[in-house]
Amino acid sequence: MNKPRVLIVSEDRLTQKSLYELICQHGYEAGITHSVKDVMAYLDEKICHVILADIAGADDIEILKLIREKGYPSEIITMASHNNIEDDLDGVAVDCLIRPVEDKKIISSIEKALSRVSLGEAKPSFLNKLLHKEETFYDLVGQSPSFKEIYSLIDRISSSKATILLRGESGTGKRMVARAIHKADKKRRDKPFMEISCGALPREIIESELFGHTKGSFTGAINERKGRFELAHGGTVLLDDIDSFSLDLQVKLLRVLQHKEFERVGDHKTIKVDVRFVVSTNQDLEKAIMDKKFREDLYYRLNVISINIPPLRSRKDDLPLLVNHFMSLYSKENHKKIKSVSDDTMQILMNYDWPGNIRELENIIERAVILDMDGVIGSDDLPELLVGNVMASLDTKINNAAASDDLSLT
Repeated sequence: MNKPRVLIVSEDRLTQKSLYELICQHGYEAGITHSVKDVMAYLDEKICHVILADIAGADDIEILKLIREKGYPSEIITMASHNNIEDDLDGVAVDCLIRPVEDKKIISSIEKALSRVSLGEAKPSFLNKLLHKEETFYDLVGQSPSFKEIYSLIDRISSSKATILLRGESGTGKRMVARAIHKADKKRRDKPFMEISCGALPREIIESELFGHTKGSFTGAINERKGRFELAHGGTVLLDDIDSFSLDLQVKLLRVLQHKEFERVGDHKTIKVDVRFVVSTNQDLEKAIMDKKFREDLYYRLNVISINIPPLRSRKDDLPLLVNHFMSLYSKENHKKIKSVSDDTMQILMNYDWPGNIRELENIIERAVILDMDGVIGSDDLPELLVGNVMASLDTKINNAAASDDLSLT
């Protein structure tokens, strides 16, 4: 992020408006939530440097204490109509402002809070620590602002039991993000990581795969079998393509998510499991709910913490890092010594829109490594269709620019 972000927390619309204008006028980025209860949901989505909270009562104070306990990398400033709350906020808020308060005092307090963040008096944020690390984070590659926000979010939620919903186009790396969440969890990282492709499992066996079955429970069930949920006990389960679940299975999944219990097919014995669930989709679940294809109650249970994985075309700054990562990976795998990628080739890769995202990039770099003859990946090592599409796109842009210049001269 280029600007420090200040989160305004107030139920009063006039207060929101005046604070928003004041903060933006002084060069900060401003966000708004309507109550302290909404703050953690906001912080799970975005990095925030300062929380400016309008305190209404004791419940708000308890939530602010919880925010501090959870280690969110944000300094807290409170505003209240009386001064007898300072003792309750000791160690929680960097400043307690009593209304009415002058604009100059508010900005001074924000500057004070930001100086604590930058000078390291507060608990160092994960994002700051990340700047001194290598380019990978639990095998995720990227240093673009959008991915650094994802790293920071993973760091904050890694030890929680909350269900996580990963959203993004096909090929953006949702499975790798799920694995990173598992590896970041100190309690679960040495336990199983069970990846289940919901769309790939045939309907007639999916219940048995997930929940297990008893001997003789159906034709072909010659032995008792543990399901994948049971096998993942203590670890993490990724349900990929969750939108492909049928409505009846969605009901059963909802129970597992809520109570962490189920029965094997053909059995009445309830089995309890300790599993962290991560689910992913590349579909519009809100539309699926409207179309009666996805249960609304399940959606709210899944969407406790949502992470949007950006497409590769919107994080082109990471492309050289990804190219180098895949080049190194497949050079070792194919016992080849690839030194670099030519400048012309890198320019072609940067100008491509990557509809298949990181998965497409990985396949193309693997192909280029295998085909390369001289240790430097050149444009002749890339698919002709890709090169042709880039060249055609550049020609169109040049022609459009020339046409625009001609019109400006007439």
